[in-house]
Amino acid sequence: MKAKLWEVGSDFNTVFNSFDHFEAWHSTALFLASGRSPIVLLKELIGEKVLYYPDYFCWDVIGFWKSQGINTQSYRVFFSEDKIQVDYSTVPVNGVVLAVNFFGVDDGMQWKNFKRDNDILLIEDHSHSPVSEWAKSSIADFAFSSLRKTLPIPDGCIFWSPNYSKIPSVSMQQFNSELKIKAMKLKSDYFEGEEVNKSDFLELFTAGEYLLVNSTPQLISDYSYQKILHGYPVEYNSIRKRNYQAFIMRLSANTLGKVELLQFPGIAIPFGAVLKCSDLEIRTRLRSYLISNKVYCPVHWPQLNEYVSEESFSLSEQLITIPIDQRYSSKDVGLVAELINRFFDNE
Repeated sequence: MKAKLWEVGSDFNTVFNSFDHFEAWHSTALFLASGRSPIVLLKELIGEKVLYYPDYFCWDVIGFWKSQGINTQSYRVFFSEDKIQVDYSTVPVNGVVLAVNFFGVDDGMQWKNFKRDNDILLIEDHSHSPVSEWAKSSIADFAFSSLRKTLPIPDGCIFWSPNYSKIPSVSMQQFNSELKIKAMKLKSDYFEGEEVNKSDFLELFTAGEYLLVNSTPQLISDYSYQKILHGYPVEYNSIRKRNYQAFIMRLSANTLGKVELLQFPGIAIPFGAVLKCSDLEIRTRLRSYLISNKVYCPVHWPQLNEYVSEESFSLSEQLITIPIDQRYSSKDVGLVAELINRFFDNE
């Protein structure tokens, strides 16, 4: 990370990079502001059917879809063999199903086989890895990816149809990303050592995020569209792969004996380095320790105990995602690994 101040994680700041190589977007792509919008645009097609989603998912998003009148029900997922697995016996063989590439680890083969063998309307969420091999070879009816999760843009979601089904056509306005653009610019100034109150850009991020996630479907802002017009930068994916390897190589045997590490196959593009702690207490103390050292790790995802299985609730209390994206060098992620080693050395 080339800046005067060193921090890892949290929202993207403004970056100005030029690239020569891009992964092209699908020819059916529609660019929206929010990753919540594709399901809302499919509401008429879904009709009175139930949208089946993985029990381990972002509850705020499910709550939003419910508020839009979409009927939902969960199917079982579980952590086994160092990845999140799907219990296909709980997935309906007909109806509407949402599949998720958790953290970019999956190759999608089981979902492709399930789609071929059953009469389902398959929708895929590729937010954690927008141009993974699964995303590029998908046979789903519809797919989407919240691009702002992996790209330095204030808003943006790609919505496409891998099997060339008709994308719903609705008149929409462009999203006004002014608040988040200002927040991203202030955060860049903060990193460069300028006199910026950190609370100022955090408040702007919060206000901008509120407008985005609670909006009716809108088109991607012009600012964000100009950033992603040519495709997804190949270099960003290469950096994620490099940083993941650099991070795990620096974890000590002691640390690896105290956490489970989500495993990524060679073709995968990691969203982050994901650690499964033994319990909530350890995860909470580790996260607090990292925050005290200016490393800000998201939790995927906080759950409501009464609304998800005990299995998924427990998983949400144990996982922590370490940022390894294109903002950071191998040295940066190595330093984070050393901090984690230091924490577990004292356990």
